[in-house]
Amino acid sequence: MPRVSGAIAATTLSCLFLSATANALGPIDGKVYGRLNVTYQYEDNADSDGVWKLENNSSRLGFKGETAIDSGLNILYQLEFGVEVDDGEKDGDTFSQRDIFLGLEGSWGQLKAGRLTIPFKQAKGDFDRFNDLQGELGKIIDGENRLSNTLQYASPELLTGLVAKLAVIPGEGEGDEDDAADAASASLVYKREQLYLALAVNNNIKQQDQLRLVTTWHWGALGEGLFSVGALYQHSKGHDDDFRYIDGKDEADAYGGSAVYALRKNSVKVQYIVSDRSARMSDSSQFSVALDHQLGERSVLYTYYADRKADEREYETRYLAVGLKHSF
Repeated sequence: MPRVSGAIAATTLSCLFLSATANALGPIDGKVYGRLNVTYQYEDNADSDGVWKLENNSSRLGFKGETAIDSGLNILYQLEFGVEVDDGEKDGDTFSQRDIFLGLEGSWGQLKAGRLTIPFKQAKGDFDRFNDLQGELGKIIDGENRLSNTLQYASPELLTGLVAKLAVIPGEGEGDEDDAADAASASLVYKREQLYLALAVNNNIKQQDQLRLVTTWHWGALGEGLFSVGALYQHSKGHDDDFRYIDGKDEADAYGGSAVYALRKNSVKVQYIVSDRSARMSDSSQFSVALDHQLGERSVLYTYYADRKADEREYETRYLAVGLKHSF
């Protein structure tokens, strides 16, 4: 993952602060935002026999904005960095790069260039109820990628609730080929009231071709509460003969389900994912359950349990955690 030095990180922080201060005084039209997410957790696996950790969970700090440059045309920009709440730095660096881009937006859609979360990953929508935690989707399946040197187009609403996205990644002189789009990711998403449907594909992303189908459905049930369920299917295969999964095969399938019931300030979340293989493990499954309690508008106190298993080396790791998340 690309990283920036401590000196650059300090400069970036200064710029963000000055931008926020100047927001009311001049033409600065962006905003500083972020999220801090930390857990105190117990991790039990065959190698460690159980350890206690203070764990950072994808905390971030960013600056983003939109500038009108012509009638109906805007400049979009974002600088977002991961921050380490627990250690203060990771691998000697204070910040790690997340989504960073410059783009244009008009009635024809959005065009962004930079380091971006690709459409295939974005297509999961709200399905992954344990995103950023040890129970998240990407712990046992491939395809959860944020890539550098990405050019991405997002359409306006094509029909009621329907949006398409396409991202291409040039070769930049690496490997035997150097085409305008050595790799690509695309999605078609329908979102209307309680229903969410997504179809996404990858072509030669991390040497894989992939298909992802996702749906979530929300409705009021059980008194005053809100109930939501989701389902996911994913098929993956090697883009060429050089790629093999960890068990030597060249195709993989994964399935998953998630559910959440929210009542007033509390919510219960459950998720189960199973995958026959990935680049890291084979015949794996992951079960997660959580209880969240809303503390004000932007803060959540939560506890969760996750159990990840794989036939590869008879692997199993269990996590029990209590955490606090605050967005600003």
